[in-house]
Amino acid sequence: MNIKQIKEKYTCLDWLGDKVVKKTSRGYLARCPWKEDKNPSLTVTLDGKGWHDLSDGSHGNLIDMVQRCLNTTDFSRVCAAFGTVTPFSFHQPRIFDKGKEKDNGFAFCDIVPLQNRVLYAYLGARCINTTIAKRFLKEAHYGFEIREDGRYLFALAYGNDIGGYELRGAPNKANADGFKGGMAPKGITTHLRQENVATVVFEGFFDMLSFATLCGAVKHNYIVLNSIVNAPAAIEVLRSMVGKVLLCLDNDEGGEKCTSQMLDALPSAVDIRNRFAPAKDVNEYLCKTTTLPGSRPSR
Repeated sequence: MNIKQIKEKYTCLDWLGDKVVKKTSRGYLARCPWKEDKNPSLTVTLDGKGWHDLSDGSHGNLIDMVQRCLNTTDFSRVCAAFGTVTPFSFHQPRIFDKGKEKDNGFAFCDIVPLQNRVLYAYLGARCINTTIAKRFLKEAHYGFEIREDGRYLFALAYGNDIGGYELRGAPNKANADGFKGGMAPKGITTHLRQENVATVVFEGFFDMLSFATLCGAVKHNYIVLNSIVNAPAAIEVLRSMVGKVLLCLDNDEGGEKCTSQMLDALPSAVDIRNRFAPAKDVNEYLCKTTTLPGSRPSR
């Protein structure tokens, strides 16, 4: 493929891919691929043929962009770089009608692959094995208003079985405990792909990830309630399953009541909360018994 063919087949948007964060009436807003760009500063025309870096005033076409990214003027390198480029498809964040939606007052929320370093650090601070976490978590970009500069907040996103998400943000100066919210609808999350293993039930996804971290790998099936009010839905799923059920809810009043409810409905289930007492939950136990994020405790 030569330069002429590249210009005919591709646009700046194809090259930028998931760095494009917002579509506006004038074009697109994206993160500059040649620098760290926390606050998106690159604009692209609606047809994708031209770009403008708002931070330094530079501008150009697709070839100029690729040359700058690769730090080269060699056209052969530019042509070779397009061997892995896929056509651009913009994923519009979910925009909420505040008159109808009740998702924490969000103006928008977009779910993307987990990539933010702050969120990885947050998982590490809670001693979660990040390799395991990447199997289950995504990242939410959300805001309570739509900003022209494209800025957004971010949080860990854990999906449920009916299309909703649990959102957890890292602690910061404004919120010492970190953001805790969700995107409707509310429901349980099931991970039931393994055969001939026990199914472990948790209240929240941090406890599920902590349990897997303690085991060193995903060695069980999991059901996460995401709220103890969802226990009846989990009971219905478990009644149709064959195999051992382990209840690993919190060591508090709510966890006690929910465990009793589930034991009444599932007499063969086993309450294993005592394994983590006196810690309130599995994550607290993990953090108290390990020194390195993601490592197994020495006992």
